[in-house]
Amino acid sequence: NNVNSESEIVLDRAAERTSEGGEVATRVEHPLEVELTLLQRGTFETEGNLLPPGSGANARLTGHILGNGGKGAPGTVTFLAGPNAGRVLRTDSGGNFGASDLYQGLGIVEIETDFGVRSVRQVMLRQLSTAELNVTLGREVSTSVRGLVKNRQGEPIHGAEVQFDGGRAFTDDLGEFFFPRVSPGKVLAVVSKPGFAKYQEIVAIPMSSAISKENIQFILHEGASLELRVEQVVGGRGPSLAYLFPVGGQRVNSTLGQNTFPWHEVNPIEIFPGGTNLIEGLQPGNVILTIFHPGAIASPPFQTKKLQPGRKNVHAFRLRAAPTLRGEVRGPDGKPSAGATVVLEAPDRGNATTKILQKKPTFSLEMVVPILPSGSQTVKTDRSGQFAMTLYEEVAGSFYLTAVDSTGELRANRVVTSSPDQIELELQPVDEDRSSMEIRMGGRFQGLPVRLSVNGTPMDPYVLAPEDKLEIEGLEAGTWRAEVWWHHEQLERGRQVTLKPNGRGEISVVLPRGALEGEPEPTVEGSVR
Repeated sequence: NNVNSESEIVLDRAAERTSEGGEVATRVEHPLEVELTLLQRGTFETEGNLLPPGSGANARLTGHILGNGGKGAPGTVTFLAGPNAGRVLRTDSGGNFGASDLYQGLGIVEIETDFGVRSVRQVMLRQLSTAELNVTLGREVSTSVRGLVKNRQGEPIHGAEVQFDGGRAFTDDLGEFFFPRVSPGKVLAVVSKPGFAKYQEIVAIPMSSAISKENIQFILHEGASLELRVEQVVGGRGPSLAYLFPVGGQRVNSTLGQNTFPWHEVNPIEIFPGGTNLIEGLQPGNVILTIFHPGAIASPPFQTKKLQPGRKNVHAFRLRAAPTLRGEVRGPDGKPSAGATVVLEAPDRGNATTKILQKKPTFSLEMVVPILPSGSQTVKTDRSGQFAMTLYEEVAGSFYLTAVDSTGELRANRVVTSSPDQIELELQPVDEDRSSMEIRMGGRFQGLPVRLSVNGTPMDPYVLAPEDKLEIEGLEAGTWRAEVWWHHEQLERGRQVTLKPNGRGEISVVLPRGALEGEPEPTVEGSVR
């Protein structure tokens, strides 16, 4: 359900002509606001009450990036960790960004302007709610930050790495670090040093001031290490993915009232068959361990281990065969497609993640939790075009299966409702043509300001000429929800429109008088001689 700003959404509009021949005249003061949200992709043939792909992705994020002088700064917002990891939001020319199809949970995002100024923040998204993330990255409002890193005995720690709002520095012999420019707001800091547990803190940075080392001090505690291995090879190809979670949820520092260990920098942990993986800098205490592998599950599903500080702890996973989805991917010529990417996705990836952990849906609000393989797993086909994946039937009755060849030009889709003996996917050329939707409005004789967003991603605003149609092109086939407002008045309350491949849909709205006529021409008062 992820249609982001990289999608080729195009307006059949007067904007191009406007840039060549001057601005479109209008007396209409307020813009027509149009929001389109993709509810269900049209590329899967479904039956019954199967939820569409992306179900549960109904959290919303809005915000803007400001630069020098308080002006909008174009750039990107990238989800680095959490349930929306990998999602990239592009701003419009005024620095505004948004998305209306995100998964609930804590996430780590990197904000970067087109001029290379970066910032890293934590954001909390809730289902059916809107979160705001407004960031000012102008040089004139930045703050210089000095800080100190020390151990429990109060002694300075030399050579500690400090990640501060996307920047990086190391402490000197006195345990001090310095960042000449940090953007204001609640920034994310992560401190690490071999032998110590990593430390995370959200620090509030004021605008245009200098912070001394007395005001920012981080204390590192002795860390623990953990060596992980898989005792035997069961299931399909590819590495195993191990995850660590603190027993009872993320530990919260009673003084700061926030989480103080960056679990998102640990998970997932890759372990290849016959190999081991050593993780250092862990927080001592009790952790829950689980592992995922194509065609296998952990036995038992979860294990608890106490991590002792100052020593190497060891844990060996055991796997057993699980309900497995096996298949073969072939090209249009009938030959096996080697190296094809195969994705198996639950309709609601977030719910499938918390359900496999036997946690409440709000668990993803306690700590940064990625989408687990029970919600979405990806494998590559072997030389014979074969693949094997675990089918987590306990979290969903049906799954969506997609295969894409190594060139990205061929694709196959299928709905999986059980464990068939063998699935055959035949790749077909990807249809690049897109559908369109027209918002029909009668009685217009003024230019009409328009603000459009697709799945919450804003497009650049413009003024629609009286003789032009409001048509949005480049939309994916499927079922869309359209909502239309003008000056706080909702003109269309969630009309659903199904667009066929290369098809066209339309809805009609009745514009208020103010959107048709605009503000009256100013009158000139005075006497005439």
